[in-house]
Amino acid sequence: MRLRKGYELTRWFSLLVLVFGLIGALAVADQSAEAQQVDVAKLRDQGVAAFQAGNYSAAKRAFDQAFGIAPLPSLGVWTARSRDKLGELLEADQRYGKVLDTPVPAGAEAAEGEARERAAREREELRHRIPHLRIRLEGVNPAEVEVRVDGALIGDEFVVVKKDGPFRHGKALQVNPGAHQILVVAADQRQDTSVSVKEGETRDVTLRFAKSSTLRQRKCRDQCRTDCGDNNDCYVECKQRCFSKG
Repeated sequence: MRLRKGYELTRWFSLLVLVFGLIGALAVADQSAEAQQVDVAKLRDQGVAAFQAGNYSAAKRAFDQAFGIAPLPSLGVWTARSRDKLGELLEADQRYGKVLDTPVPAGAEAAEGEARERAAREREELRHRIPHLRIRLEGVNPAEVEVRVDGALIGDEFVVVKKDGPFRHGKALQVNPGAHQILVVAADQRQDTSVSVKEGETRDVTLRFAKSSTLRQRKCRDQCRTDCGDNNDCYVECKQRCFSKG
């Protein structure tokens, strides 16, 4: 009988410890949530102040931190606007897309729903300002071409290659306003050029490459000049031999 009473006391004591532990955990969670709300409000105010002062880099950092803590559409809109002001139009477009994919929290449908509607409108306006590049290549084999813009490899759908007929249709590449470096490597040829685009502009860039037969002739010419010097008969025979090998 005493053993049973001791067992029951131990069990009740364990239950009390569990209950008080849960209460403590809930209290800590509430304090953490309140602290996060304070942090978000502070970061939001810092971002707005920096944005209004024209310090868009600082505004971007503050709004990104706030949005990371509380992914609300109202904060996400500011992260996109900051990128827009920095000339990062592509990144702003992506952020607006993320805002539109962010669920509106329960109980905040009015304010946050309105923020999502603003994001949709601003994104549509932004897309008309994004510049494009149309990259056209002549005299190359499409299978042997590698095109990079600002170091990033570009898909085949954004490269228009002219062979015997007119240029085939291709997609224009979206880029941010400003200067861009285009590097094209085709077999043993390489071209590197810089181009600048403004908001809303579509810029055509055409790069011409020598045909493989022309390159072979140039190599033969240079080699034979080196081998034969001023001996014209040697030079003529050397070129004939070299060309026949091709």
